[in-house]
Amino acid sequence: MTKKKWWIAIVVVAAIAYTQRDRISGALSSAPKSPAGAPVAAVSAPRTLQLAPAELLTIKPGEISRTLPVTGTLKPVSQILVKSKVSGDLKEVMVREGMAVRAGQIVARVDPIDYQLRVTEREAQLRNAQAQVEQARRTQDNNRQLLAKGFISQNSFDNSSSAFDVARANADAAAAGLAQLRKALADTVIVAPIAGTVAERFVQPGEKVSPDGRVMSIVDLSQMEIEVSVPTTEIGSVRVGLEVELRIDGVVGTRTAKVARINPGTQAGTRSVPVYLAMTNREETIRAGMFAQGTLTLELRSGVLSVPVAAVRDVNGRKFVYALADGKIVERDVKLGARDDSTTAQDGSPGVIEVLEGLHAGEQIVPVNLGTLPVGAVIETPAPNAPSAPGVAPATRPQ
Repeated sequence: MTKKKWWIAIVVVAAIAYTQRDRISGALSSAPKSPAGAPVAAVSAPRTLQLAPAELLTIKPGEISRTLPVTGTLKPVSQILVKSKVSGDLKEVMVREGMAVRAGQIVARVDPIDYQLRVTEREAQLRNAQAQVEQARRTQDNNRQLLAKGFISQNSFDNSSSAFDVARANADAAAAGLAQLRKALADTVIVAPIAGTVAERFVQPGEKVSPDGRVMSIVDLSQMEIEVSVPTTEIGSVRVGLEVELRIDGVVGTRTAKVARINPGTQAGTRSVPVYLAMTNREETIRAGMFAQGTLTLELRSGVLSVPVAAVRDVNGRKFVYALADGKIVERDVKLGARDDSTTAQDGSPGVIEVLEGLHAGEQIVPVNLGTLPVGAVIETPAPNAPSAPGVAPATRPQ
């Protein structure tokens, strides 16, 4: 390369360096200065999150209950097997399964012919015995007069008195036998002992029935009962009269039952105590054998601070909630108490949990699980249907 070309290269490099120096000087002069005049780095603005009003909750004192879930099968309080008291051919059955009956209503008849004939025979025997009694009485009266006149001995009179006593005893026996046969004749008519519904019929007309033979079963659905098991650790809080809201399979809505009885002992193997719940079934829409489940309220307290279960975060055993302090997100460690899954929280979500320490009434928290929120983020709550402000990030929700 010639000497002239070298000089041209040096002049170009010098020009570029001069231009870069002017750009750097301009940038430094426009940068913010410290009190000493030195330039400082730009400070990032804090992150801003938008939360809907429904995504914030103000803590208020309320009620919380200690509950126990219970399950069981419903059965009628009154159910009975209608049985025949006499033997014979079943003449007719007036009712079938599902039919309602009244107490005292005739539901079946046994052929009464044999019993009517026996009653007729025993009535004749009674009349004969009564005639013998009358004859023995007249004989005794006559002998009493003859004894007074000395015409017969005392022994003869005593014999006539004994004959009168025997005739009277025979008449009493005949009367008792007649009453027994009349009762058997009446028992050929089978009646419903309680009002209710026929659940099952065991015999058909023409079949032979024997004494104590099953004819049908009748249930009274107006009063239902359910047996539930309560752990021995909770039985001390159960008392007669406690109410239970039951949800029954196939029935719309809930039904209220009450603790009617408590078994005095525990069930073998489970170490639980049977508790019996009674429920009125006026419409009789509930049937025997339906499955029911509900919640038994063991304790109810008021003036308790509680938060929705979904608001509590658990990270490696550390329990906290996201709260607002001076309009910014903070983490508040909380000490929790009783949990009530049957109570609806203030935001409408199911289940609340008592807060013993860490929060105060009037504070705002994030009641739903929105994922991990940035601590220190500024919270904005736009008006309903208002568009999000430019550059404001909505809260991140869990996937």
